[in-house]
Parts: sequence; structure tokens; C-alpha cells
Amino acid sequence: MEPRELETLLNKVGGKFKLVTLYQKRMRELQRGLPKLVLSDTNNLWDVVSKEINDSKVDLIMGEEAEQMRKELAARESEELAEAEKAEQSKLPSKASEVAK
Repeated sequence: MEPRELETLLNKVGGKFKLVTLYQKRMRELQRGLPKLVLSDTNNLWDVVSKEINDSKVDLIMGEEAEQMRKELAARESEELAEAEKAEQSKLPSKASEVAK
């Protein structure tokens, strides 16, 4: 990364710690399968996150707001998991119908 680009990112985010934290969190999200927020020909996550930060597509949220968002995300993921398990259970044949055959 060029020094000028690094300086731009540092100024946009507000410091080294925040920039490193934002990179780490966003890269983890991309690895988990969340979609890219910018058009990019590369699969290099570093380049994708750099472009997302430059285009103001991502931001680091901290404090109470971040905690609230984490709780909402965890609740949503739990609901999705429960729905997926319920759908999987409905696909399995019941023991009573197996005996009848």
C-alpha cells in the first residue's frame, strides 16, 4: 500500500487502531460470505476492503451502538438457524410413516 493511500485511509477512519480493527472485522465478514459492497475484479480481500473504506461503504461502530447491533445480529442468526433446523426436520420422514410402508 502506498503511503499516500495509507494516509488517506487513516484520516478517513480516524487512526491506526480503528483502521486495523475495521480491516480485520470487514475481512472476517467477507470470509463468512457477506457480499462485497463495491464492484471489484479482484478476490484480494485487502483490496476490496480498501476500496470499501475509500468509498465510505463501511465504518467502524463502537460502544453501545455496536453492542446493540451484535445482539440483534445474534438474535437474527439464531432465528435463521432454528428455521433451517425446522425445515430439515420436516424433510426427514417420520418413524410412523416408515413403519406403514
